[in-house]
Order: sequence, then C-alpha cells, then structure tokens
Amino acid sequence: MKTENKTLNIAGKKTQLTILGEGPPLLYLHSAGGETEPIAFHKKLAEKYTVYLPAHPGFALSEGLDQIQDIHDLAWHYVDLLGELNLENVPVVSYSLGAWTAAEVKLIRPDLIGPLVMIAAAGLHVDGAPMEELFIDNFDKLRELLFFDSKSQQSIDHFPSDINDPRILMWLRAREATARVGWNPYLHDPKLASHLHRLSGPVQVIWGRHDKLIPLAHGEYYAKHLPNAKLTVLEECGHMVPYEKMDEAAEIALEFIASA
Repeated sequence: MKTENKTLNIAGKKTQLTILGEGPPLLYLHSAGGETEPIAFHKKLAEKYTVYLPAHPGFALSEGLDQIQDIHDLAWHYVDLLGELNLENVPVVSYSLGAWTAAEVKLIRPDLIGPLVMIAAAGLHVDGAPMEELFIDNFDKLRELLFFDSKSQQSIDHFPSDINDPRILMWLRAREATARVGWNPYLHDPKLASHLHRLSGPVQVIWGRHDKLIPLAHGEYYAKHLPNAKLTVLEECGHMVPYEKMDEAAEIALEFIASA
C-alpha cells in the first residue's frame, strides 16, 4: 500500500503526517491512545481512500503542545491543517479524543468537514453516566477499562504491559498531550452539548456496547441531539473499537461515507 510520511509546518507547529492509499481524500483524527502509525483499521479505510493521518500536537513527532491550551486551540490547529492541505468538505473518521476534536472543528468551520464518523467520542458530560478515569498508572486496570476482553490478543498487541515496554515513551507523551485538552474540565467541553443542533451534516456514531471508559449513554446523547445522526452499537466491544471490531467498524464507516 502506498505510504508517505511528511512533516508539515502548521502555524509554527511541526506536525507529523502519514498519508496512506490512493483515492479521494479522507481525514482520520486519532484518540488519546495515539494511534499515529498506520494500524489495520487505517489500512482498511485506505483501500478506498487516501487517508490523511496527522498526529495531534504533542503526540508522536508532532510539536507545538505549548500552543495548545484547550480543545478549541486543537480545533483551530486542524482548521489550519486542512487549509494547508487544501481540503474542504472532506470525510472524517474520528475516534475518542479525535471525534471530540472533529465536532469542535465542524462547529467553527462547517464547510471543512463533510460526512463525519464519530467512534466512541469524548466531549460530553452526561448526567448519570460519568466517564471513568483515564489518567491512572495501573496498566492492568487501564486495559480492563479500555477493552471488552482485557486478556485478548488485541489488548496484548496494542497496549503497553508495564513501564519497560518500548512503547511507553510514546504512550506517556500521548497522555501528557491529552491532559492538556482534557484534564479540567475532564474530557469534555461544557458548551458542546448546547451547540450540537448546529452540526447539521450527516454523522455516523459508532460505539461499543461495553465501553467502560465513555459509556454508551454518551453515544446515545450524540445520536439524539445531532440533527442528522445514526448510532450503530457493536456487541462484545469496549472502547477500543478500531482494534476490537476493526472490520465491522471500517465497513460501517466506508458504507456511510459512500452513501452520505
């Protein structure tokens, strides 16, 4: 599969960008887990699209975290990045922190984002369904929080096991960058819920029924309050949808974008 790695200068911020596949453009906005290197889910999307996979400031080799104080700064970063790439009305597949970011970008520049797939999105406070604590150091507890089956091969392959794991440095960088936009208030924008009615474009919401980090009630809230949204719930799936249900989630995303 055709793969290209670039470093862009986005308003003074060094930004890592990976481009996969060939075809119409598609933007992927990653989660707090920092899936900034191509994974099987990205490659599935890239069978039909040219997938643009940027790393948020502070993730992987992207810099400029000192210029990001909250989710709105991150959203404006992506306004600038889409301008640099000369992309408008681009389909977006987004996951967790990335899905929250995508919603904020679409609020301030509706013309930049076309059909939007939001997977296990952060961004809301839902009464009676609080998000669990992501910023903990116990890897076993984190694995149980994130995966439907914490002993599955996916959890072993895609999550650090202890501080000696070679992936730990990137994971710690990802956590620091996530804390910058999601520490206080915790992983949500208090104003976002009141603006959801403005997001009039087509949205496909995808959620794991057994998501212990961001409960399904958040997905139901998004689907109910977005004007043109559909919710698909995946069984025997936790928060790690692109890993635990790679084929199914990719197929739903691709079919939605093709028909939107």
